[in-house]
Amino acid sequence: MIYIIIPVHNRKAYTQQCLASLYRQTYAYFTVVVVDDGSTDGTSAMIQAEFPEVVVLSGTGSLWWAGATNLGIQYALDRMPADADAFVLTLNDDTQVPPDYLTSLVHAWQNHKPCVVGSISVNIHQPDQLLYAGTRLNWFTARFTDLARTTYRNQLSQLKATNQHAIDSDSLPGRGMLIHRSVISTVGLFDAHHFPQYLADLDFSIRARRAGFPLWVSVNSLVYEHTETTGLSMDRARSWRSFWDSLFSVRSPVQLRIRYHFARLHAPNVPLFLMADLGRILGGYLVRRLRR
Repeated sequence: MIYIIIPVHNRKAYTQQCLASLYRQTYAYFTVVVVDDGSTDGTSAMIQAEFPEVVVLSGTGSLWWAGATNLGIQYALDRMPADADAFVLTLNDDTQVPPDYLTSLVHAWQNHKPCVVGSISVNIHQPDQLLYAGTRLNWFTARFTDLARTTYRNQLSQLKATNQHAIDSDSLPGRGMLIHRSVISTVGLFDAHHFPQYLADLDFSIRARRAGFPLWVSVNSLVYEHTETTGLSMDRARSWRSFWDSLFSVRSPVQLRIRYHFARLHAPNVPLFLMADLGRILGGYLVRRLRR
């Protein structure tokens, strides 16, 4: 049984499309758990009307991604059979998946267990644009190498040409992460206290890897992403004020608080990691400003 956990907040149309894709799956043994964290756009009503089999849990709008995901995971843990393989799949509402998605994830897990399985992702508007295919982490230079870009030049066709079935990775994103119950029993839930919105997925996957669960990206498990829905994009040049605000916003992946906690919890040399990390953030911003 797979419990698919989807946190949502005021993105009814995306949620509807995501759920529709899940109910076209060839794999039948799954339950969808949507955690509606204070939506005001009728998301829960839409789900009740169109997808009555979906379990809807409610939040007040203060859970953020990690808290909402944990609420769904706890619901699943309380109902998982003790004598069978059971999984949690974390997924975002701004995604869609092909009919063989769940089947391919379970197949990848069976081939590499015990492990955690992630998904490759592409731009839903440009399906050959590869967005994710694994990462490499350098703890001394604070560099997160994106294999989709450096190895496959952001081309799905180039990845497929390698005939690989799985790619080992140093971390995994929460968008399409298949987690066996044994992993959660060993490493715990997502760290919603230190990483409410960003980096909770990286932190969890790194903890799982260090606990003895390798991380594999299943090449046959494809997620289509709506890239336009990302919270505060760091890929475009913005005003100094906007950049400054992003350093303190919970909606930003470069918030100083979460970068500090990530370094403190994982980096072998915290000051060195922080200097390199913040230098890369500031340098990247300056380069984007100069290119305008």
